[in-house]
Amino acid sequence: MTIDTERMTAAARACLNTPFHHQGRAPGAGLDCIGLVVIALRAAGKDVQDRNDYGRRPDGFSLVEALHAHGAEAVGAIMAGDILLFRYDGQPQHVALATSADTMIHAFAPAGKVVETSIGIYWQHRLTGIYRFRK
Repeated sequence: MTIDTERMTAAARACLNTPFHHQGRAPGAGLDCIGLVVIALRAAGKDVQDRNDYGRRPDGFSLVEALHAHGAEAVGAIMAGDILLFRYDGQPQHVALATSADTMIHAFAPAGKVVETSIGIYWQHRLTGIYRFRK
């Protein structure tokens, strides 16, 4: 059984337009990509341990380890509620919440805020993992 993806999505959407802030955890005031995902997971009842000991470019191996440590399973096709892992340089450094097979919400530094966008070619080329949480 997967966790409540409707609650995850609603919590993330409630954060839309929140300014981007590195290591931010305050909806409406400032969030980063990890903070947004933590808020969404907690809204769905998933007890996740938060961390803020990462640099502006998080270590991708630590991101993957944290996903697995909290019970995420790698899957093959995107569904609403999945956590998407993206790379910019060599390793994964960014996470987002899928709102459908084609859209996602994420705190995106270049946009300066939390946005809901298409998972277009730009993101498809950078996608390195799709993770799903179970209850």
